[in-house]
Amino acid sequence: MRVIPFVKMHGNGNDFIVIDDREGRFATDELGEMARRYCQRRSSLGADGILLVEKDSSVDYRMRLFNADGSEGEMCGNGARCIARYAFEKGIAGVEQTFSTLAGTMRASVKPPFVELDMGVTSLADSWFNHALKALDRVYVASFMTVGVPHLVLFLEGGPLSRSRMTEAGRELRYNADLFPGGTNVNFIEGDGDSRIKSVTYERGVEGLTDSCGTGSAASAIAWIMRDGRTHSADALVEVENPGGVNRVSLRFDPSGESVKVSLSGMTVMVAEGVLL
Repeated sequence: MRVIPFVKMHGNGNDFIVIDDREGRFATDELGEMARRYCQRRSSLGADGILLVEKDSSVDYRMRLFNADGSEGEMCGNGARCIARYAFEKGIAGVEQTFSTLAGTMRASVKPPFVELDMGVTSLADSWFNHALKALDRVYVASFMTVGVPHLVLFLEGGPLSRSRMTEAGRELRYNADLFPGGTNVNFIEGDGDSRIKSVTYERGVEGLTDSCGTGSAASAIAWIMRDGRTHSADALVEVENPGGVNRVSLRFDPSGESVKVSLSGMTVMVAEGVLL
């Protein structure tokens, strides 16, 4: 019987099974199957995804993410914060870390229980903002961008939606292949002051609403600052309230308006440690 040590963690309710695979024990196909098996709630350990620490000679380590449906994700903001905390606690990396992902190199600063993640520069060249978009029977003001992974942001200007309606609308748009050939995450946001918003995310790969989404918080903050068609060259700090907690998103816009430097800060929690059988 093979025994796989793990740590269960979450970042503001976005939960993961974290595994040290610096020895390269698992093939990609096997990791997808493991994610489908172990991430099932009620019948298994349950999580939004599996995170793996792998060797990378150019940085401290490599991060890989497998979503609950078995697909491999390019990036996850909360997952990256969790794996940085894990690497620190396990002596794999120090307080200041650099690690690779499919979306590029990330830098993290660990001050338990908080982790600040430097997500690098997000290009806005292929983004669009403040378009009308219909889902189910409702028209939204919508923005779209890629922050490691694709994110559609919908403004709830017509009033709040129930979680079941957000799930339905999110699923409809996530699978709209005409608009989003590779699928997309869908964020529903409401303003709560000029620099604070509420955000709920339907996550591609999880195929449901999650308690928090790091890249979704970043995308929501960018869309909020760019609302009403205005562009920005100044720095901005937006507190994004997810159902599971608050992510703080710092934005530094390029004077051209074509890109923005993003950092994400929030709490991480080490829940349990054990073995998978």
